[in-house]
Amino acid sequence: MSEDIEKKVISIIAGVSPREESEITASSELDELEINSLELTEVVMDLEDEYDVHVDLNTAEAWESLKTVGDVVALIRELLAEKSANS
Repeated sequence: MSEDIEKKVISIIAGVSPREESEITASSELDELEINSLELTEVVMDLEDEYDVHVDLNTAEAWESLKTVGDVVALIRELLAEKSANS
């Protein structure tokens, strides 16, 4: 499941980045992928829909805490773990 989450996050990010999906890794920095704040918001909303979770971040907080693709993956994993623990 963990690899699936990473692949899905990379796929969604590739949809808003001018970079090819094959160029994106967990260590890729979002600003280096030329993702602006509006696109990051779109990515977060897509991930919320995909995994039925709620990311409680405004765009400024997102830019502070989500620097790399791996940060986004870690956030989704954390939210899924919380969701699982609460069900």
